[in-house]
Amino acid sequence: MKHTAYRVFKKPFFGRFMRPWRWPEGIDRQHWQQLSIASGSGAQLAALLAESPVAAARGAVLLAHPMGTAAKGFWLKHGHAELLRQAGYHVMLFDLNGFGESGSTTMDYPLDVLAAGQALQARYPQLPVAVVGASMGAAMSLCALAQADHPFKAAVAEAAFPTLLHFWRRYPLPRLGIQLSKLVYPAGERRLRPVHAATRLVGRPPLLLIYGEDDIYTPVADGRQLQQAFSAATHTEFWQVAGAGHTLAYEAQPQAYAQRVTAFLDQHLGASA
Repeated sequence: MKHTAYRVFKKPFFGRFMRPWRWPEGIDRQHWQQLSIASGSGAQLAALLAESPVAAARGAVLLAHPMGTAAKGFWLKHGHAELLRQAGYHVMLFDLNGFGESGSTTMDYPLDVLAAGQALQARYPQLPVAVVGASMGAAMSLCALAQADHPFKAAVAEAAFPTLLHFWRRYPLPRLGIQLSKLVYPAGERRLRPVHAATRLVGRPPLLLIYGEDDIYTPVADGRQLQQAFSAATHTEFWQVAGAGHTLAYEAQPQAYAQRVTAFLDQHLGASA
């Protein structure tokens, strides 16, 4: 009954994105292993894992997807997963609950990130683990950093929103739903606010924030708000990407993205190891 109520509540937010998942066209499946992960949200999460072809892996990276029917396939379709594999990182992709191949339960998406991260750490206990997220996945990853038992030694967040209202302010029905949730279940709404997570950060993982100058959904100003919040808690870097739309920094500047993100991970996961 509880999960049914949540599925109804989710409709105005995510209904158009919750579609049957398809493997991205033209992407080789041979390196990817299918996994199922039990989340604290109550969902069984569908995940894919591929190891780096590099002999001595530097670490392992969890990729948390943005909203969209591609779900975890976003990282395959746009090339992020292969970039990280070739840079020496084992990579795990997963569907947040209700997206892709994962069952739909509650709105506790940070618990999905947490469960996937813990599963990745358990797989490679000798390696440091980082999380890379985009939009919704980035915001929920930042919220997961406030969980006491998260495994992440570094985080890269592209196009993360400071609060749910920042992202949904243009959409009347979702905006109303968020405002109601602040009255009916304020603790739950706070757990989905990255700016709130900044005040409760666990372990001080260094953070790279990425924002596109052409992003109309999570503009640079929203990113600066998060930068200010997280800079008070941990080492925080900010990259403003010219010509990049929402979650499209790698597409806009592939060489700069590859250099900036892999250098950040190499530095901070290397220091952690």
